[in-house]
Amino acid sequence: MKVYKSKNPNKFRIGTLFVLQVVFGTLPAILFVLFAIDSIKLTENNAEDIVKSPNYISAYVSAAAIVLCALAYFILGRRYNVLLSGIKGERSLEKIAKHHRGDYDIFINCPVQYKRNRSEIDMIMLGKNGLLIIEAKNHSGTLCGNETDDMWTQYKHYKDGKNTEAEMKNPLKQITRQRDILKSILHSKGIDVWIDGIVYFSNPLIRLKLTLKSKSSIVCAGEKELDSFISNYKTPRPMKQEDIDTIREILRTLV
Repeated sequence: MKVYKSKNPNKFRIGTLFVLQVVFGTLPAILFVLFAIDSIKLTENNAEDIVKSPNYISAYVSAAAIVLCALAYFILGRRYNVLLSGIKGERSLEKIAKHHRGDYDIFINCPVQYKRNRSEIDMIMLGKNGLLIIEAKNHSGTLCGNETDDMWTQYKHYKDGKNTEAEMKNPLKQITRQRDILKSILHSKGIDVWIDGIVYFSNPLIRLKLTLKSKSSIVCAGEKELDSFISNYKTPRPMKQEDIDTIREILRTLV
């Protein structure tokens, strides 16, 4: 059994965002110095010429630029943290995958597309025990919702007493869509097999308060729970070896 890994474009994006953060983080200091210099020159002008002074105009342009740079730094920082969180979740997933590479072929960061529908599956596991797809999330706090909700609610409680509430897209619907795309790809090759999808929350600080009624809605929190699920998993519809071999070749063309 082998591990096949596609390049993760988010790693390049994280590097780019880091560089941009450095740039927009240092620019306000440079602009502030220029602003201070212009302000000093401004006070040396006669009061009658103050409005007409180019120093007056450039000083306020510098002030506006400082505000815009700070705003850009904040926006880039949020995006950087989101992508970095996703990378941490995928690293945790890869760690668990190594425990099972004796039983499964593993495909990491696998882009899938059928007609106009496209997505990227964090990990696909193919073996005699079945075909699994896994979507990794690295959220923390308390997560509430059910399988039919479009959005789930994330609550965070901090030591200083601050509480926050945010929404995230229902990851079960995301993985259902990924499973449908993969099934369509296989169907187009004449293969009909059972596929189970797992949403995996890797952050040890996550608490799940979910109402899940369908057996197909599989959610695991923490490495131990996911590791145990994979170890005990058996597909309800066993696959023929020839189907496993064909699917392997199809998936190899995707990574």
